[in-house]
Amino acid sequence: MAVTNFGRAVRKARQETNDTLTTMSKGLNKSVAFLSAIETGRTKIPLDLIPKIENFFNKKGYVFDEDLKVVASVANENIPIDGLSYQYQMMVAGFANSNFNREDLDKICSLLDEIKKAKEVLNDRTDL
Repeated sequence: MAVTNFGRAVRKARQETNDTLTTMSKGLNKSVAFLSAIETGRTKIPLDLIPKIENFFNKKGYVFDEDLKVVASVANENIPIDGLSYQYQMMVAGFANSNFNREDLDKICSLLDEIKKAKEVLNDRTDL
Protein backbone atom coordinates (compact mmCIF):
# COMPACT_ATOMS: atom_id res chain seq x y z
CA MET A 1 0.00 0.00 0.00
CA ALA A 2 1.06 3.59 -0.56
CA VAL A 3 0.79 6.57 1.77
CA THR A 4 -2.88 7.52 1.99
CA ASN A 5 -4.62 10.84 2.46
CA PHE A 6 -5.27 9.72 6.03
CA GLY A 7 -1.55 9.19 6.58
CA ARG A 8 -0.76 12.57 5.04
CA ALA A 9 -3.35 14.28 7.27
CA VAL A 10 -1.97 12.70 10.44
CA ARG A 11 1.63 13.46 9.45
CA LYS A 12 0.69 17.08 8.73
CA ALA A 13 -0.99 17.32 12.14
CA ARG A 14 2.09 15.88 13.84
CA GLN A 15 4.36 18.32 12.04
CA GLU A 16 2.18 21.33 12.83
CA THR A 17 1.94 20.39 16.52
CA ASN A 18 5.63 19.45 16.72
CA ASP A 19 4.78 15.90 17.69
CA THR A 20 6.73 12.78 16.82
CA LEU A 21 5.46 9.27 16.39
CA THR A 22 6.86 8.67 19.88
CA THR A 23 4.85 11.45 21.54
CA MET A 24 1.76 10.40 19.63
CA SER A 25 2.41 6.79 20.63
CA LYS A 26 2.52 7.73 24.30
CA GLY A 27 -0.58 9.91 24.00
CA LEU A 28 -2.62 7.19 22.29
CA ASN A 29 -1.11 4.22 24.10
CA LYS A 30 -0.20 2.59 20.79
CA SER A 31 3.18 1.42 19.50
CA VAL A 32 5.30 3.62 17.27
CA ALA A 33 5.44 0.80 14.73
CA PHE A 34 1.65 0.54 14.61
CA LEU A 35 1.18 4.31 14.16
CA SER A 36 3.91 4.36 11.51
CA ALA A 37 2.17 1.54 9.63
CA ILE A 38 -1.11 3.47 9.71
CA GLU A 39 0.57 6.68 8.61
CA THR A 40 2.39 5.02 5.71
CA GLY A 41 -0.60 2.97 4.56
CA ARG A 42 0.85 -0.42 5.46
CA THR A 43 -2.11 -1.36 7.67
CA LYS A 44 -5.80 -0.63 7.95
CA ILE A 45 -6.96 2.16 10.26
CA PRO A 46 -9.14 0.96 13.14
CA LEU A 47 -12.22 3.20 13.07
CA ASP A 48 -12.36 3.27 16.88
CA LEU A 49 -8.90 4.91 16.91
CA ILE A 50 -10.00 7.91 14.84
CA PRO A 51 -11.80 9.83 17.63
CA LYS A 52 -8.74 9.28 19.84
CA ILE A 53 -6.45 10.71 17.16
CA GLU A 54 -8.77 13.69 16.65
CA ASN A 55 -8.94 14.29 20.39
CA PHE A 56 -5.14 14.01 20.73
CA PHE A 57 -4.66 16.81 18.20
CA ASN A 58 -7.72 18.87 19.21
CA LYS A 59 -6.22 19.22 22.70
CA LYS A 60 -3.25 20.87 20.98
CA GLY A 61 -5.51 23.25 19.07
CA TYR A 62 -5.24 21.39 15.79
CA VAL A 63 -8.36 20.75 13.73
CA PHE A 64 -8.28 18.50 10.68
CA ASP A 65 -9.38 19.93 7.33
CA GLU A 66 -11.27 16.76 6.41
CA ASP A 67 -13.49 14.30 8.22
CA LEU A 68 -10.95 11.71 9.37
CA LYS A 69 -13.53 8.94 9.55
CA VAL A 70 -14.36 9.41 5.87
CA VAL A 71 -10.70 9.69 4.88
CA ALA A 72 -9.88 6.54 6.88
CA SER A 73 -12.74 4.64 5.27
CA VAL A 74 -11.40 5.52 1.84
CA ALA A 75 -7.87 4.55 2.90
CA ASN A 76 -9.18 1.26 4.23
CA GLU A 77 -11.04 0.76 0.94
CA ASN A 78 -14.07 -0.11 3.00
CA ILE A 79 -17.07 2.11 3.61
CA PRO A 80 -19.08 0.79 6.57
CA ILE A 81 -22.81 0.78 5.92
CA ASP A 82 -23.98 -0.86 9.17
CA GLY A 83 -26.47 1.36 10.87
CA LEU A 84 -27.33 3.23 7.68
CA SER A 85 -30.90 3.17 6.47
CA TYR A 86 -31.67 1.05 3.42
CA GLN A 87 -31.95 4.23 1.34
CA TYR A 88 -28.43 5.32 2.32
CA GLN A 89 -27.06 1.83 1.71
CA MET A 90 -28.54 1.89 -1.78
CA MET A 91 -27.09 5.33 -2.42
CA VAL A 92 -23.59 4.18 -1.36
CA ALA A 93 -23.87 1.09 -3.55
CA GLY A 94 -25.12 3.22 -6.44
CA PHE A 95 -22.16 5.57 -6.23
CA ALA A 96 -19.72 2.69 -5.86
CA ASN A 97 -21.06 1.11 -9.05
CA SER A 98 -21.54 4.31 -11.05
CA ASN A 99 -19.67 5.45 -14.10
CA PHE A 100 -19.60 9.13 -13.15
CA ASN A 101 -16.62 11.03 -14.49
CA ARG A 102 -14.56 13.48 -12.44
CA GLU A 103 -16.65 16.47 -13.55
CA ASP A 104 -19.91 14.73 -12.57
CA LEU A 105 -18.52 13.81 -9.15
CA ASP A 106 -17.26 17.37 -8.58
CA LYS A 107 -20.77 18.68 -9.29
CA ILE A 108 -22.34 16.16 -6.93
CA CYS A 109 -19.84 17.03 -4.17
CA SER A 110 -20.51 20.72 -4.68
CA LEU A 111 -24.26 20.15 -4.42
CA LEU A 112 -23.82 18.07 -1.25
CA ASP A 113 -21.65 20.84 0.26
CA GLU A 114 -24.37 23.40 -0.52
CA ILE A 115 -27.02 21.22 1.12
CA LYS A 116 -24.83 20.67 4.19
CA LYS A 117 -24.16 24.42 4.56
CA ALA A 118 -27.87 25.23 4.16
CA LYS A 119 -28.75 22.69 6.88
CA GLU A 120 -26.10 24.19 9.19
CA VAL A 121 -27.60 27.65 8.69
CA LEU A 122 -31.07 26.31 9.48
CA ASN A 123 -29.76 24.51 12.58
CA ASP A 124 -28.05 27.70 13.75
CA ARG A 125 -31.33 29.61 13.39
CA THR A 126 -33.29 27.03 15.38
CA ASP A 127 -30.68 27.08 18.17
CA LEU A 128 -31.41 30.76 18.88
